Amino acid sequence: MTKKNKLFLALTLLFLVFTFSAPQIQAKGNEYKSVVKHLKTKYKAKKVKIPFMWLARFAVKVVRPAGVKSFSMTIFEDLNFSRDTLDAEMQAVMRNSLSAEWSPIFRVRSREGQQAYMYMREAGDDVRIMLVTIENNQAAVIRAKFDPEKLIEFIDNPKILGVSLDDDKKIEKAETEKPVNQ
Repeated sequence: MTKKNKLFLALTLLFLVFTFSAPQIQAKGNEYKSVVKHLKTKYKAKKVKIPFMWLARFAVKVVRPAGVKSFSMTIFEDLNFSRDTLDAEMQAVMRNSLSAEWSPIFRVRSREGQQAYMYMREAGDDVRIMLVTIENNQAAVIRAKFDPEKLIEFIDNPKILGVSLDDDKKIEKAETEKPVNQ
């Protein structure tokens, strides 16, 4: 055997050993894109162009209001689906698109046909959520990443760039606490 043949045989054996002995990794890829692609292809949905979405996403990255670090949103219209099978199909899509780290938070289906699916997972100190809503022939897919501690701070004292969003409540509270002059 020549040196090239021995090298080729050794590399082939190594490839086979690593291929069959390595543990299977369950990488789901980009979950958000997978759900969006399903809605677009399966239900022949049309994406709705949202003006200045790039600006909103940039502003959120810079300002981080309420601890939100990033988000993506895709809105669809003209979905073509069967109400009888939509819920089962969407559950399967969410289960197949999201990795095992994602936990279902809620699944709602109304009598009128509206549906909502929300999943969440931890990402280090942050939390990621995925929300899919479907109503009539429209749908929205939203993905967000946020810092839960910053969200709690924001709920306690809602301010963005130092501007309080709670001024109306403070004015109302001050008016109700004024002593009544007799």
